[in-house]
Amino acid sequence: MDNKYHRTPAEVAAESSIEHTGKGVLNTVKGSVRQAWGKLVGSPQHRVGGKIDELKGRAQVGLGKLEAKEAELESRAFRDEKEDEL
Repeated sequence: MDNKYHRTPAEVAAESSIEHTGKGVLNTVKGSVRQAWGKLVGSPQHRVGGKIDELKGRAQVGLGKLEAKEAELESRAFRDEKEDEL
């Protein structure tokens, strides 16, 4: 690992937040499309699977929001710590 650049916990949390939010949005859309397909062809299996995908996506988006808040709080703490050192 290159010691010149060390990522802060806030940067790690922010990156994770973006990843979870993106995956969550995709799963939500996938679930909605799958539910619509299930209604169109009359397949309860696709409707239920689509609802599960949609709920999974919503949970991922929520996790992403929590991680974004965590990154914000850690960033503030890091800045305050740096200001105290000065």
